Parts: sequence; C-alpha cells; structure tokens
Amino acid sequence: MGGAIERDGALLGAALVEPEAAELIPGLPDDVAMECLARVPSRSHRAVRRVCRGWRRAAASEAFRRRRRAAGAAEDVVFLVQATPARGGDDGKGPSAATECALAAANLTTGEWRRVEGAGEGEEEAWGGGVPFFARCAAAGDGRHVAVVGGWEPAALCLTRDVRVLDVPAGVWRRGAAMPDSRGFFGCTGSGGVVYVAGGHDESKNALRSAYAYDVASDAWRALPDMSEERDEPQLVANPGRVLAASGYPTDAQGAFKKTAERYTTTTTGDATAWSSEGDMAPNTAETCLAAVGGKVWAVGAGKGGVREWDGGAWRDVADGPPGMKACVKAVGAGDGDGAAMFVFVFGKVEDGKQYAAWVMEDAGGAARWRGVAVPPGFGGKKKKLLRWKYWLNRRRAL
Repeated sequence: MGGAIERDGALLGAALVEPEAAELIPGLPDDVAMECLARVPSRSHRAVRRVCRGWRRAAASEAFRRRRRAAGAAEDVVFLVQATPARGGDDGKGPSAATECALAAANLTTGEWRRVEGAGEGEEEAWGGGVPFFARCAAAGDGRHVAVVGGWEPAALCLTRDVRVLDVPAGVWRRGAAMPDSRGFFGCTGSGGVVYVAGGHDESKNALRSAYAYDVASDAWRALPDMSEERDEPQLVANPGRVLAASGYPTDAQGAFKKTAERYTTTTTGDATAWSSEGDMAPNTAETCLAAVGGKVWAVGAGKGGVREWDGGAWRDVADGPPGMKACVKAVGAGDGDGAAMFVFVFGKVEDGKQYAAWVMEDAGGAARWRGVAVPPGFGGKKKKLLRWKYWLNRRRAL
C-alpha cells in the first residue's frame, strides 16, 4: 500500500521530552486519556507513537488493544502480497525490474486499501526495494505482527531466506532471523505468535517434506518433524493448537496436486510431535482455497456449493461461492480470538477472468452471507505477467 501509515499532522507535531510520570493528556486522568487514544484510527497509530514516550508506551500496550475492542474501535485488516502496477514493460524473458511486489493492507472496517511502506525504526530500511516475488505473508496470530517470508529475488535470480516482521500498531518493520534454508512456493501460516512454513521446493526444484516454526517474540526458528509426504505448493492453515498441510505435489509428479492432508499438533513446550494423516481431505481443484478460523477449516471455491466446512471426517456443504467469482486466489479466516465476530475474506477472479474482486463471508444467524468488498484501482487488476513469471521460474528450475 503505497500510502503506508498516514501521518496526521494534528497528532504528529514535534517529539516531546517529558518526565516519565507525565499525564498522557494534560488535565485528564490517564484512563480517560486512554479512552481518547483508543479511538484514533489505526492508520494514524504510527503518528501517535511519535508524539511522546507516554503515547508510545500506551499504543504498544495490551490495555490499548483491549480498550479499542471494548470501545468498538477495533479494525479488521487483511494483508496480501501483490504485484504493484508496472512502470514499464518486460522482455518476456523473466521478471522485469519495472514491476515489484508490495504488502497490501485491506482495512475491511474503513474500506481503505493501501500499500505498506518499507521503513524501519529510525533511518533503517527494512526493505531495499519491493517485497520479493512470490513471498509469503502470515499474521503471527498475536494480534500485532505480520511476517513476510522468503520469495524470489529477480536481480540475483535466486530464492531468498529473508524474513521481515511488521509491527502493525507501530507501523514499523524489523528484520527477522533468516529461514533455515531456501525454499519457494511453500505453505505459510501463523497462530499463537508463531509463523509456520512447510513444504515447497529447494533451489534444484526438489519438493520438500521439511517444516519450521518461527517464534516472532524470540526471533528464533526451530525445526519441526518432517511431513510424511513431499508437498510443493501446499496449502497451510492453522487453528489454535493445530497446523494443517494440505495438497501439494511431489518432485516426480509436478503439478499433480494430491488430495491428502496431514496435521501437526503444536505444543507449548516446543517438544516435537509427529504429523498425523487427515486422509483425502484436500480440495479437488487448484481453484479452491482453504481458510481456518475459530477451530474450523473451510474450503472456498466458486459456484453452487462452493463453500464447505471440514468436520474432521468429511466436508459439509455450507453455502454457494461468492457471487460472480470464477476462481478463488486466496482465502483467509479472521476473528477477534474469542470465537465471536469470525469471518472469511476471499480474493478471487471474477467471471471475465481479467479482474480480481474481494468478498467477506459472515455468519448471519448460523447461515453464511456474502458481502462484496470494494477493491480500488491498482489492487484488483490483471496479474497475467506475474503468473507467467511463475511458469518461467519453474521452467528455469527444471533445466
């Protein structure tokens, strides 16, 4: 989102030097001042933090988040890695330097879409340019952090192990510990402050069974047990205590997506537990996406009966797919963490196959209900060039 965190001049001002015990807002009790700060829109939180040390501490606190929820000021924001509009053409031989990827944020509460800027704390730059092509992003599940992991560096023509972590309330990035190995087209998801990666392929296009967990707070990776099968381009979703790896394909059958899935049970102690089979549960089409929220796993596709819920042994039809959607590109579950206000955000191709649109599936008294999400220009255009690069990369790896 090119606009990044807007700086509200009324809030920004000059950095103040104040005693540690200064009131948040002169003349007001701190609890009343916190109520005022809690109602500041999220796009101005970075500016809030720059006013003074007291506001910085307040905006970073768990109490601030609780106040926002209690006041009805919490906002639902979904993050996606997208290609930015090209500033020039390409020669058809590979990724063009004129096109970049960026992290986009769609605020489903206010309707604002923007591209997140790359600045870190102070003068440090978290990004030297755009987000790497085909990078994965995942909310860590702690209500605060989003990680952008891996991808393809077009200048060096190689996979990257880089990790960047966005502190969403602060609007600043930091570099994270690099992935233990290089991999592309892996599954990525987050839960409980941990980002999980699994499967994908290595530099030689060999499909992988290995998986890792990245703890955002400690900035440390740990190896998980290997999956039972190689899974290139798997779908990875998480609910509290469980990570599900579905579909993907092995080295010797590229593009032949499996129906099998397996589950990893997370532990608070870090002890290794094996993956267990979920049988043939994966969607039978590459145009169906998995999403998880509130302990449930959903499959979202197009058309009649396009939305199904997994009950642990079989799929149950829930609703038709989003109106007008031709194919699902990405689905993600979201909610407030206590089982209430859950929804599924879907980004997909519309029926003409040239543009992209977005929808939200909400629970309306036990029945699923779709509402369209307006996608502004620059966020829903053609992606053919980026898709072609994916095929080019696969061909190059196979040489």
